Amino acid sequence: MPNAADLTLDRVTKNVSMLLKGPFGFGKTLAAASMAVDGPIWLAYWDKKEPIELLNFFKKHRPEALKNIDYNCYSSNNVHEYLSKLYDLSKSCSYYGVINDSVTMMTSSAVNWSIGFRNKSGPKKDDANQMAIQMIPGFDEYKTETGLVTQALDIYRTLPCNVIWTAHPITALDMSGGAGTGQAMRVNKVTKIVSYGTKVGEIVPANFTEIYHFSTQSEWDSVNAKSRLRRLVSTVPLGEDFAKTALDLPADFDITDKLFWEVWKEAVLR
Repeated sequence: MPNAADLTLDRVTKNVSMLLKGPFGFGKTLAAASMAVDGPIWLAYWDKKEPIELLNFFKKHRPEALKNIDYNCYSSNNVHEYLSKLYDLSKSCSYYGVINDSVTMMTSSAVNWSIGFRNKSGPKKDDANQMAIQMIPGFDEYKTETGLVTQALDIYRTLPCNVIWTAHPITALDMSGGAGTGQAMRVNKVTKIVSYGTKVGEIVPANFTEIYHFSTQSEWDSVNAKSRLRRLVSTVPLGEDFAKTALDLPADFDITDKLFWEVWKEAVLR
């Protein structure tokens, strides 16, 4: 039976669960993939056609790490292949770390994947064209989204390696009150990490001990007379952007022109 007294920081850096969140283009994929400097990793890539951003970054900073990065690209066309890969990893995983990039686009793909299974002779027809399938997601699609993500989280939690997921916060409108409620309608801006349903956005963060928010800061370099962009990682809440850590980490750390994984390990083991 495991005992809490046996926990060590060195062990944490080999079996951490981490959620990296921030706007598109803020370097989360590169940060997650920087684990490759310590061993082989696998990247489940949902965001774009291919993770081309890895090429120039690692050629510049650590070209030998590229050989440690295996990846598969996923979309609504091959969600089943993603699940099969996870089941294979649950039986045998030799990776130092695995990455799911990103849960935001993963949920979008799950909903579109589910729409493809609709019975074309069923009741869900487009109002304007009864020959077409209604493409607006319904309750069944949201159940598929939740089912896929919770299954994936369950499997990732059992893997004997580091696990990193990424998320891109999306601004949405939340409306309450209005006709029939006896209250004036209120419209608020809210931030979600998933594309459609509400359950997954609450479930995902609860499965990670470390949640970091990525941001940038522009500074004027008076010596070179030009603006310099700093890349920062916050481990505590930053305004409405939530973050948390169970480790003794600074409130934020700078990863400008550095490898996130090395900066993070140094902060953990200091």
